This record gives sequence, structure tokens and C-alpha cells, in this order.
Amino acid sequence: MAHFAPYPPQGYYRSLVGKSFWTLGRENSCAIAFDDVTLSRQHALIFSTPLQEYYFTDLGSLNGSYVNQQRVLHPVGLHHGDQLKIGRLSMEFQLSSVLEPYDPEASPKLVLMVQPSATQGKLWQELLIYQGVTVIWEKLMSSQELSNCLDQYALNESRLPDLLLIEAETLDPNPYQFCRWCQAAYPAMKIVLTCRGRTEVLPSEIRWAQAQGATDLLPAFREDNMLARMMDMVAQVNIVLRLLGSAELYQGTIATELFSLLKDLNPAS
Repeated sequence: MAHFAPYPPQGYYRSLVGKSFWTLGRENSCAIAFDDVTLSRQHALIFSTPLQEYYFTDLGSLNGSYVNQQRVLHPVGLHHGDQLKIGRLSMEFQLSSVLEPYDPEASPKLVLMVQPSATQGKLWQELLIYQGVTVIWEKLMSSQELSNCLDQYALNESRLPDLLLIEAETLDPNPYQFCRWCQAAYPAMKIVLTCRGRTEVLPSEIRWAQAQGATDLLPAFREDNMLARMMDMVAQVNIVLRLLGSAELYQGTIATELFSLLKDLNPAS
């Protein structure tokens, strides 16, 4: 679980399943990427062994990497509860096998997000996290990769996501084939599809998507003159929050934070 000063205290969860190593850093190609100047492009690495042991090592970063306040000079074995630090980003390494059983009433809602657009993904991530929703942003490029990811969650994690927030173009050639599979395999999971490049979705399209297993179909956030479209963005996020049973956003209460985020994403506005 990563805690980063500008964000709410629940931070981000990032699941370590489906691979044997995960790079951390500022570069978008990293498995776990953060847009922060205190990080090197490829800052550190977490990797696992065939015996399911996890190790953490620095990749020659400028500001160093730390485990439990000790600078990492060679691969260090990780244990449940270890505190990791890269740049100014703090994380806690957790093993799901020793966590308390999942309590759906006490635990924050969990969204698994696949958004290839950095702008779209950042907006969804920040606005949902502001309302206490945990967001896992996966870099997956096909229906098969997403199906495999969910199966890995079912096998290795203490819980499955409550909702999938998926850009439909990542599920080509037929996003609804995935929706039908997911409805059959994980019927309790909600699926919200977004349509990049679309500014409007017709009611008939939404009805068709719902008939095929999706919970809802939304247009992408408009990226032209975003500062003038804050109300529309909040309305779209609230659709997802209602599906999760979470408290809704009110533009007036997050105006400063949202304004700052949009200025960072679109400085020309």
C-alpha cells in the first residue's frame, strides 16, 4: 500500500500477481509508475522467486531506496509489513495470506482500472481515491490479459475487485465477449466501459451494453477545455460511485483539488 503526501491517507493498492518482477519509477513503461520528480526513471525493482519469496532492490537511483529506513545496497528479502521508501514515496509490503479476512462492510471499495490514456486514467484515479475508493491501475492490452488477471486475483488475492473500469478499446475486437465471460465467471462484479474519443453515448448503446453483461457504458472525459468541464467530470464519476455504494462527489467540496489536478494535466487551459 503506497502513501504519497498529496493524496488521501488510504493511498493506492498495487497487487503483485501474474508476473515475477515489477519495476518502480517515473517512466511510463514501469510496471508501477508514479509521476514524481524525486524518482528516477527506473528507480527500484520488486521480484519474486519460484518459492514465492519477494525481494526488493535499487536500480542505481539518484535518491536511493530504503527498507525499514535502511538504504538498499543489494537485494533485500521482503516480509509482511516492511516499510519501503523510494524518493518521497512510502509504501508498505503486505502479504494477502496474513491479512485479516476481507470484511465487505469495513473495507474500502476496490476498482480495477484499465485506461491506456494517462490523462483519463489520472482523472479517474484521483477522483475515485478522493472518495475513499481503492484504485488498482493495471497496464493490460487485451481481453485475454484481463481475464488472466482476474483469474489470478481469484487464486491469489483475499478479494476480487468490486468494479472494473475498462476502456473498451483495450478489449478489441469485441469488448462484449469479455463482458459475457465476466458475467458468467464473476457475476457479482460490475463492469463499466468507457469509450475513448466519444463525447456522447446513446441510450440504445447503453441498453445493448447492459444486455451483453456490462453495467454501464460511459463516454470518455472531454480533454478540450477541461477546466470548464469539471461539472461533467464529477457527474460521470458519481455514476461509478453510486454503483459502488460510495458517497458521491460534490464539485464545491473538491474545487481546489480538482482545479489543481486539471491545471497539471492541461497547463494550456
